[in-house]
Amino acid sequence: MIYDNLTKKHSYTVKDKIDISFIDGAKVAITSPSKTNYTVKFFNHKNNDLVWVDTITDGMWTKPSMIYFVKWRVEVWKDDIKVKEHIFNCKNKRIYIHLDSKSLGDTIAWFPYVEEFRKKHKCEVICSTFHNDWFYKQYPEINFTDPGSVVHDIYALYRIGWYYNKDNTPKLSSNPTDFRKYPLQKTASDILGLQYKEIKPKIYVKNPNNNIKEKYVVIAPHGSKHSSYWHYEQGWQYIINWLNKAGYKVVLLCQEPLGDAWHDSKLGGTLQNVINKTGDIPLQERFTDILNAEAFIGIGSGLSWISWALGTPTVLISGFSEEYTEFQDCERISASPNVCSGCFNTHRLDPGDWKWCPHHKDTNRHFECSKSITPDLVADALVRILG
Repeated sequence: MIYDNLTKKHSYTVKDKIDISFIDGAKVAITSPSKTNYTVKFFNHKNNDLVWVDTITDGMWTKPSMIYFVKWRVEVWKDDIKVKEHIFNCKNKRIYIHLDSKSLGDTIAWFPYVEEFRKKHKCEVICSTFHNDWFYKQYPEINFTDPGSVVHDIYALYRIGWYYNKDNTPKLSSNPTDFRKYPLQKTASDILGLQYKEIKPKIYVKNPNNNIKEKYVVIAPHGSKHSSYWHYEQGWQYIINWLNKAGYKVVLLCQEPLGDAWHDSKLGGTLQNVINKTGDIPLQERFTDILNAEAFIGIGSGLSWISWALGTPTVLISGFSEEYTEFQDCERISASPNVCSGCFNTHRLDPGDWKWCPHHKDTNRHFECSKSITPDLVADALVRILG
């Protein structure tokens, strides 16, 4: 009789509905007609840290603030009895990963880790990017969908991006680290709980055969933010002349039209002696031109990331970002050590301010970071690439 009484006292049958999900983080929701109180505990199962605990009842839910990958262990307790436990395991389950940026560079940087997540966890990945056509033929084991599409029956959802609080500090509930202090690619590996290493994605090139017969070098001097430009006066024309003298044609790739006074003024005037491939040219044609070039010269922008991914020898000119920010497999030309630089990694860019320079705007030190990069430094890098 004593044994029977003890068994009855410590047994408990769950009649209420307890839902555990991992959509934008771990979450527990309770449906309890009896108005039962439950204590919910969220542990980081990897190190057994108790991250969050809460008590909820019918019609309520609770979750930790973090929405990046954590190998969760969720425990639900009633009257000191554990009535349910679930340890995160996405093997053979459907996982939705969304790249929350339209930027060419962000997409190139972050996408490789979608495939790394799939391989590590042996799960079925549904991925949405704003440039699915670059990848879907190269990654047949990933299911692609358009951003905003409704995806059913998923076990977990992760969003890759840069997220800020209202005070412009990094939102550490969305990313476990201050993303500005690390390589851009590490944003994705951190959010997805993967070990960081530099990985080039495989990009689909519709027509890899080029129609330019001479040896040529591609330049892409324009970007979406003025702070990322190379501001050395006449620097681009110097390099064009240098390459022409060395026997190379120079192909100008950008959307900004050559001969437009406003856009040309950003480069110190209308560039001469270039093959003009400016304007609204399809990106697939850009891929072909970059793929077949002897070298690519660009700034911290999307076309530089595309060149790197395609395996074209790349010269990256950047003063506004720290050396660790972009890819390392390149010839990177950075600001002189005695000038202000690297504001991209310490401040939130204001995309509405074309003259954005957080320390020296409208002074004689405006954009001094890239003004300090001389054409000779770029030419030296080209010598190392072209011989």
